[in-house]
Amino acid sequence: MLFLAIQLPLILWNISATAPELLHMLVGERLSDGFGMYRDIYDNTAPVSALVFWALDALAGRSFLAYRLTAMGLLLLQALLLNVTLNRHNVYASKNYLPALLYLILGSLSFEFNMLTPLLIGNTFIILSLPYIITLSREGFDNNRLFVGGFMLGLAAMSYLPLAMFLLIGVFAVIFFASSTFRSMLLMLCGFVFPYAVLLTYYLYTNTTQEFIELHLLRPWQLQVNFLRPPADVAKLMAIPAIVLLLSLLSSASLPQRLVFQDKFKQLMWVWLFTSFVVIFTRDEISVATFILLLPPIAYFSEFFFTSNRKMWQLNLVILLVIGCMLVLRYRHMLHINRFLMLDESPLLLPEEIDLPMQQATVLVLGKDVSYYTQNKPVTPYLNWNLAQRHFGRLNEYQAVFEIHQNFSREMPAYIVDKVNLMPELSYKLPGIFGKYSATSAAGVYELSE
Repeated sequence: MLFLAIQLPLILWNISATAPELLHMLVGERLSDGFGMYRDIYDNTAPVSALVFWALDALAGRSFLAYRLTAMGLLLLQALLLNVTLNRHNVYASKNYLPALLYLILGSLSFEFNMLTPLLIGNTFIILSLPYIITLSREGFDNNRLFVGGFMLGLAAMSYLPLAMFLLIGVFAVIFFASSTFRSMLLMLCGFVFPYAVLLTYYLYTNTTQEFIELHLLRPWQLQVNFLRPPADVAKLMAIPAIVLLLSLLSSASLPQRLVFQDKFKQLMWVWLFTSFVVIFTRDEISVATFILLLPPIAYFSEFFFTSNRKMWQLNLVILLVIGCMLVLRYRHMLHINRFLMLDESPLLLPEEIDLPMQQATVLVLGKDVSYYTQNKPVTPYLNWNLAQRHFGRLNEYQAVFEIHQNFSREMPAYIVDKVNLMPELSYKLPGIFGKYSATSAAGVYELSE
């Protein structure tokens, strides 16, 4: 109830449109229009996430409210699933709901945790895999549960590819617990590979395998780390989780001797924590939303601090301070105190009032400014400008120019917004296509002549 009381007013009354969410909506919209992922949409969104965006577009269209409510539901589901798993398997000395409480409080620190991202979707499948990879271990025999655990990890990777590194958790779970390590490892790996085998079979039939490999399987591993928000802002927002994690780790180190299973599970969560940091700091774009991966291990370790032998008033004071800091951070605009905190969200936000030279038209933006799509419809596969460089960045190559011609022959936008000054070269090399466009009174905007 506390989580809903905090989140719902912010979601219902303060829906700020963001560029990442708009890009996800455009992917779902193109899929709803019957275009194929990777073949007709040049974007590296993972297949399962693309499926979620397609479903949301089919149900609600372009709705930031629908995206925020879905993200809120997933965050709540993750907290409950994790807590149920911890209690069911007697991970602690006594059952309680502190991990879920801390998960939801820390998950309310920033509006970025309310954004529906592939990382949030994939994190759900990682948590879903946990009871399957540890139940088998406790029973001491191999069954289909480990296959299901590997399958869930495969779905996590198909939601956001770098989450494939969480297969490391499955490997260590087998090492820590399984009776037949080799057989168990093989069974889990088969479960992990199975969804990819099904997907590759589909792409083989649709002749999209090359695009799938180039745009999805290879793209996320090109390490060019970039902060979407100022690093100082990320540090300010993540200071509270960092302090809670540090206190919790210190408390867990001073624990008395526990059951063997509980100690092994703690070792597994150390692997989870390490893997989370690796994924966070090796992805191409880092923001507060990236740190969603740290919530499960922080929630797990926090129980050791809040059930320690410290005086009750000290523990209550810490939890109240965490809640208070979270409320201040989330309601800072309403309280008019952001000038003191100096947190800048503008790199993620779309302009609230956009003066567009076109409305309800088909548009292609040559550049990274997706705000032109807010009231217009994208056409051609060139949705993600970074991936569009495979053609527009190679205009001196015949094959790239030919591919551009083929794509524009199928779809021609009513307007082209040129943010990178490519139209002169395109008009020269493809006059039959781009020669049909004439400049308008708006700088860099070209309209298709009738």
